[in-house]
Amino acid sequence: MPSIRSASWIFFLTVALLWGPPVAADVCQVPSGPYPTIQTAVDAPVCTEVVISAGTFAESVVVPRDLVVGGASAATTVIEGQVTVQGASTVVALADLTVDASASGVAGTYAEALLVEAGAEISGSNIVVLNAAIDLMPIFADGFESGDTTAWSAVSP
Repeated sequence: MPSIRSASWIFFLTVALLWGPPVAADVCQVPSGPYPTIQTAVDAPVCTEVVISAGTFAESVVVPRDLVVGGASAATTVIEGQVTVQGASTVVALADLTVDASASGVAGTYAEALLVEAGAEISGSNIVVLNAAIDLMPIFADGFESGDTTAWSAVSP
């Protein structure tokens, strides 16, 4: 008759084999063979982090799940289009990229360059978001927009 100790080991071994090894988190590089676009990496369930190389990517991206998305730098990694994060419990971290909805071909297409819907949350660092849904309007008629401040007085009232 087997002892309680050996029965316990058999039980734990069986549970471990049935449970399986933990699934490894994958960092997915864009562009690459299996991930030619940002959206293909976002859609791949194995990707827990999407790393975007320097370059300009003309695509809109929908992120419906928890994910880390980062670029090489905000100056060199540009998404021309809209980034949408959606889902009540979705948490997305963005870093080192530019989302440009003012680029030629997409300007005026989107009301928001970065859209967060249905209670989703985002965090980020070194993110630049450019939006041109409406034409820029002059605020001052004295050259402020062009940097010509010669008409301004050096004396404040």
